[in-house]
Amino acid sequence: MTDANTREAWDRFQADVKSMAGELRRHYEGVDDEKKAAEVRRSLRQLGEAAEAFFESLDKTTRDPEVRASTKRAAKSFGSALAGTLREVSGELEKAFKKTDSAK
Repeated sequence: MTDANTREAWDRFQADVKSMAGELRRHYEGVDDEKKAAEVRRSLRQLGEAAEAFFESLDKTTRDPEVRASTKRAAKSFGSALAGTLREVSGELEKAFKKTDSAK
């Protein structure tokens, strides 16, 4: 893979992750089922745990301080993005449950 292909692959990955976050948000915006809400939270938690394991394994495979620092920055930014998505989805779920409760 050339450098341009690698950059394109990372750009595609970034766009795909943004798209996925938007789809998650859209899909669960109006959810009024606690079971579905719990499923979303569980899935996102598992994604976070898998990402943490992935970045830890990268960190352990190299002794190069620059690679380790880069891995830690990537892990931190991924964690921040995932946490933001979780907050947004949780906020949407909370709004949906308030609407359902007030309609009863």
